[in-house]
Amino acid sequence: MVAEVSRSESGYGWTVVVAVFFIYVIEVGIQAITGIIHTELVKSTSADLAVIGWIGSLMVGLCTLAAPFVSVLTQLVSCRILLIIGNLLISLGFFCAAFTSSVPVLILCLGVLPGIGMNLAQFSSTILLKGYFVQKFPLAIGICLSGSGVGMIGFPPFFVYLHTIFGIKGAFLMCSAISLNCVVFSCLSKPSKFQSRKKPSEKRFSIAELFDFSLFKSLNFVLFVTAHLLFNIGYAAPFTYLPIKGEEEGFSEQSSALFITSLGAGSSIGRITFGWFSAKFPRVRIPAYLAAVFMATLSTLPVAISSSYPLILVCSAVLGASSGIIHTEIPTLLMGMLGVDWLPSSLSITALQQGIGSLVGIPITEMICRTAGNNNIAFFFTSGVHAVALLLMVLSFYLPDRGLHNSHVQTQKLEGEIGVSKPEVFVVDLSDPNINGPTAA
Repeated sequence: MVAEVSRSESGYGWTVVVAVFFIYVIEVGIQAITGIIHTELVKSTSADLAVIGWIGSLMVGLCTLAAPFVSVLTQLVSCRILLIIGNLLISLGFFCAAFTSSVPVLILCLGVLPGIGMNLAQFSSTILLKGYFVQKFPLAIGICLSGSGVGMIGFPPFFVYLHTIFGIKGAFLMCSAISLNCVVFSCLSKPSKFQSRKKPSEKRFSIAELFDFSLFKSLNFVLFVTAHLLFNIGYAAPFTYLPIKGEEEGFSEQSSALFITSLGAGSSIGRITFGWFSAKFPRVRIPAYLAAVFMATLSTLPVAISSSYPLILVCSAVLGASSGIIHTEIPTLLMGMLGVDWLPSSLSITALQQGIGSLVGIPITEMICRTAGNNNIAFFFTSGVHAVALLLMVLSFYLPDRGLHNSHVQTQKLEGEIGVSKPEVFVVDLSDPNINGPTAA
């Protein structure tokens, strides 16, 4: 099987990589403009941010929340079909949003439909790539995920330009048209011959395989998952409140959009830099990871108390770099903590809590800011929640845990700690139920 897949690593698989790269550019770019959309819709509909904020919450939350269930679909339906359907849903959502002023319909069109569509597309693309690549899979997925940073860098100022020229409704139509390009890229992403020849018996598995709740016997895992739930609750807020901060300080819409661009640039640099560092120095991986969480905790405090444009721009970049590290190292850390055999289930459960955190983060932040009467509280809230997450992460790594320990898991854990079986940090594959050590990553 390995030899058969390996022969395709210099062939059509790279066309799939290019196609998926551009899908990530567009889809993550659209996610990055939710804060700008919130600000404009609050003006045009006179609705509260508490209501409009559900657009970003649902778009980002559903993109992660339903990941394990998409794993089931990838075993039953062609990944290319799921990619096409997902991107059609994104395009349909923005198209319909251009013809309505109803807030509930806007939430459906801009939050629910794109969120489900991005979930289908992004996780199906990972399965497609694993059919083409084995040894070069980390490089392939790394190239694809770098599209996320490109989208976060370029899309916010581009959307502001579209909004300035065509208005908010026209900008939605342009986003719909741009999303249709992802349908074309999806058509290029055909499954490999290996994937196409899977027997029906190989495509069936139980949803229980994705959620082995015996993992909750591990105190380390419970602390780790809870920490990431809190981190994502706090992390959701800056995407909405950075543009609001810019507006309140009197910066132009284009200048405020650059805060999200800076965040995206930092994310790309952080992923790549820490990827090299983590592979080169595996013994200090955990302290370096905790240092990244500490930087994320500090990064939003100056934003809350400063009106300096350069300082806010730098803080946005620091938050992006540290959060990029935090999210992309999850598979590596889980494998070191629990062992390879627990990776599929632990990733599925972690994906659920990430989705829940993203879903409730903005509404919780908005409620706190409205109660306090000050939007700067959003950045204090993010910092405080991240500080609690940091404490829980420290405990998850350094407290002794005997809940799941046996000789097999201890061996796998040791391998993860010394870097023998470490997958590249770019791998965030929550969809494959058959992850099996380094050759699968």
